[in-house]
Amino acid sequence: MALMCGRYGRLSRFERIAQMLALKVRNEAGELAPSYNIAPGTLQPVIVGTREGAVLRPLLWGLVPYWAKDPKKGPRPINAQCETAAEKPMFRKLLSSRRCLVPADWFYEWKALPSGKQPYVVQLASREPFFIGGLWDTWDYGQADAVASFTVLTCPANELAATIHDRMPVIVAPQDAARWLDRNEHDVSDLLQPFPAEEMTAYPVGTRVNSADNDDPDVIEPVR
Repeated sequence: MALMCGRYGRLSRFERIAQMLALKVRNEAGELAPSYNIAPGTLQPVIVGTREGAVLRPLLWGLVPYWAKDPKKGPRPINAQCETAAEKPMFRKLLSSRRCLVPADWFYEWKALPSGKQPYVVQLASREPFFIGGLWDTWDYGQADAVASFTVLTCPANELAATIHDRMPVIVAPQDAARWLDRNEHDVSDLLQPFPAEEMTAYPVGTRVNSADNDDPDVIEPVR
């Protein structure tokens, strides 16, 4: 079973993703294939800010900090609470200057019921793609075995998401993307807020999504 904000989906191509942002994005991730059930431990296209501008790059989901002795050992967090990220050594510097945007079309969350956990798709009411706020780092930078990785930020759930789970991913509005990626913009605490509930929708889906091996359109089909 996935952890909080431990799965999401993406159908939108690079052109659509770049079109939504008020800044130029260079594509280093290649052609984006549809992904209906994205799980941690996989390489995913993520937008990062560099001296040359915004770049879409493949990053590993599960943060490997630059100071790790071995990238295959130790914790590799897939998410971080935005309320405490500035206090924790693993996230503090990244929150200040290494933020990223994770393109998504929906995320999954599981609601605890007496009969078990019911998965839900949560997306924008407009069905537009959106950007999950995250943090990224590179282990062994400049070396052949370097690992670039990311984690997503979570915040308290809005009124809609709270009917399913008490937390949700931080969603960065397109108009805030340039500021979010700016490595010289150290304080973005005002952006670490739940996305407006009235602009989102959710519906239950079948339990096939519980297995990351199931990555096809059937996993987002609504169920009663």
